[in-house]
Amino acid sequence: MRVLVDTSIWADFLNDAPTPGAERLARLIEDEVEIVTCGVVIAEVFQGIRRSSTLPALERQFRDMDCLTPREPDSYLAAARLYRDLRAAGITVRSTIDCLMVTLAEEHGVLLLFRDRDLERILGSGKTKARAIPAA
Repeated sequence: MRVLVDTSIWADFLNDAPTPGAERLARLIEDEVEIVTCGVVIAEVFQGIRRSSTLPALERQFRDMDCLTPREPDSYLAAARLYRDLRAAGITVRSTIDCLMVTLAEEHGVLLLFRDRDLERILGSGKTKARAIPAA
């Protein structure tokens, strides 16, 4: 099993927030489940780092993860199509990044771990084959 972890979960985990998602990530790491990432998650996580003393170790951990890469331009076109399909179904998402993450998860056959209402809407829409792993 491979799991793409959303920024919302990383923020809780790195800030020691006692949330179901952070606890689930801790269990996955403890169980040596393969945690993967992608470029936009890396950018978002590192934008929010407040303690520079943790940067080198955290950078090493993220560099060691498999980084899902989009297929240019196909992944971006698929993410845009997903966004349009959602809008046509009356579902408005606030983030292109969420559509791209779902597209990457589907293309790479990984599960998503998240705490994000837009990702919840996208996965619940029936417009994607991507799947989530329960946070609790």
